[in-house]
Amino acid sequence: RMSDLNAVARVWISAIAALIYVYTVVSRLPKNLPRLIATLPIVYLFLLLPWQISSVHFRGGTAFCLAWMSNFKLLLLCFDSGPLPLHRHSLRRFLALAALPVDAKQSDPRQVHPHPENDRRPLLSRTLPRFALACALIVPSLKACASDFAQRHRAAVLPVLYTLVLFCNLEVLLVASAVPARLLLALELQPQVDQPYRATSLADFWGRRWNLAVPTILRPAVYCPARWAWSRLVGSSTARLAAMLTAFLVSGLMHELMLYYLTLEPPTWEWAAFFVLQGFLASGELYFKSVVGFPELPRLVSLLMTMAVLYVTAAWLFYPPLIRASFDVIFATDLRSAMDGLPT
Repeated sequence: RMSDLNAVARVWISAIAALIYVYTVVSRLPKNLPRLIATLPIVYLFLLLPWQISSVHFRGGTAFCLAWMSNFKLLLLCFDSGPLPLHRHSLRRFLALAALPVDAKQSDPRQVHPHPENDRRPLLSRTLPRFALACALIVPSLKACASDFAQRHRAAVLPVLYTLVLFCNLEVLLVASAVPARLLLALELQPQVDQPYRATSLADFWGRRWNLAVPTILRPAVYCPARWAWSRLVGSSTARLAAMLTAFLVSGLMHELMLYYLTLEPPTWEWAAFFVLQGFLASGELYFKSVVGFPELPRLVSLLMTMAVLYVTAAWLFYPPLIRASFDVIFATDLRSAMDGLPT
């Protein structure tokens, strides 16, 4: 629909104008408090802008880019941290990295990296087939959600179908962000999804395989400051576990905000509880492996256990808010409206 596209254009023009202000004015101010004071109005603006979009597709993607990723990057810039200070001498790169959920590869070994077995094919040949497959699977997945069989067995079937729908939409969003940044700006980007079905632990899944834009930004924004703060109160091993829990808590709160943008339903805090639970389980894994010295399980056993824990906890806490809000119906209606608006 033209009204949706016009709203998206207005929102992103406003966002780009705000980021140009940050680039030309804020980044030249002294770091810490002066930059923070100048940046907070932009943070507030980015929280409001997604509400100008009625389409759930565009509102959700814009909320993830601006209300979460961009705001965290801008707050890090206030303290001369994160990815933006490295690119404040190039407006194009600054805008791309600030507005999109992408990050340039760094030589710093502490950055989130893919697994060694990850292939090194060019970006287009690696991502476009996944992008095409994700686009092709969205409509059949939504139709399957509306089938009589799925509706009769909602508790068992819908979580599986919702997993497919969310994965396809995340793939579309991330590839749609990464390819323009790579082609137009010649940036070597960090991978955004790295074969999550091969994760052998929860820390492996959340930290190194699934939606890597999130752990990439949470590490400097939450984990490192929290670990430094906790280390002044407890030992280094305990501080590491506490910082991991803190990062999962912040992730849960931000996911709860993203759910609010998507469903327009009051928060139930189930998504926040889901990520806090993941934090406790991932911290427990780390404790038993590094402190207790629990032996490594065979890779296949670890993989199956990880997938089972993710599915059971997601079916308990992650998917019920979406199912209650009939998110598949909302999403399908929005997609059908968008397709009807295409020229024929």
